[in-house]
This record gives sequence, C-alpha cells and structure tokens, in this order.
Amino acid sequence: MSDIKEISERIAALHEEKAKLEKELYKEFAEFGIKALPELRDKHGFTEDAAKLDVLIAEIRDKGAYEAALLEEKERREKEEEERILKLTCFSCHTVNIDDSVYCENCGVKLGEPPREYCKNCGTMNQPTLKYCGECGTKLDEA
Repeated sequence: MSDIKEISERIAALHEEKAKLEKELYKEFAEFGIKALPELRDKHGFTEDAAKLDVLIAEIRDKGAYEAALLEEKERREKEEEERILKLTCFSCHTVNIDDSVYCENCGVKLGEPPREYCKNCGTMNQPTLKYCGECGTKLDEA
C-alpha cells in the first residue's frame, strides 16, 4: 500500500510541476506574441489573428479600467461607512448608536466631536487622548 501512496505522491508532484511549466510556457508565448504582433499585423495570413488579438487586448483594457473604477468606488464607500460609524460612535462609552442619533443611547453624551479636557493649570482645551497640555505641558490629570 505504501508503494501505491508513494507513486501517487510522485504523480501529484509531477502534475504540479507540469502545470507550473505550462503556465510559464503560456506566459512566454503571450510575451512573444505581444512583441511580434506589430510586425505580423499586416502580413498575409496573420491579419485575422491580429484583429482577434486586438479585440481581446481592448476587452482586457476595458475590464481593467472597469475594475479600477469599481475598486475606487468600493474604497469611497468604505470610507463613507467608516465616517458614518465614527459619527455614531460615542467618544465616552464607545457605543455605536443607530442612525440619526444625537445623543448616546447608552450614556446620554452628545454625539459628534470628542469631548475636550480643560487644563486645570492654564485653561486650554485639549483632546481627551492627550496626556499633557499642548499649551503649558502640565499633565492633564494633574494640576
């Protein structure tokens, strides 16, 4: 039984190697054809083949442009969704609220801008994520 398994594994490995070589061959043929196409385009016997290739090349370019446009649209919509969720997320308790909420459903804090902390030393408003006052350098949980 182990001989059969070993042979099967060798066959699978050879099949994989063959598939890789075929893929490389098709890639080389494609590169060769792309280089040769301009010279062969008007030669007798190659006009129809060149026209078919031109159609395929145009279709590939069109698909690529459409794909790029879709990717751009997807990124734009993802950014909009992130911004929408950010607007609905409470800075105080981090609850994501339902659309059109003005106040947090969990803690009642007004949604929108993050709360600011005033420095007890100089009175400057600072973002709550800061540890030190941007104006006087005092540690914000002190003074």
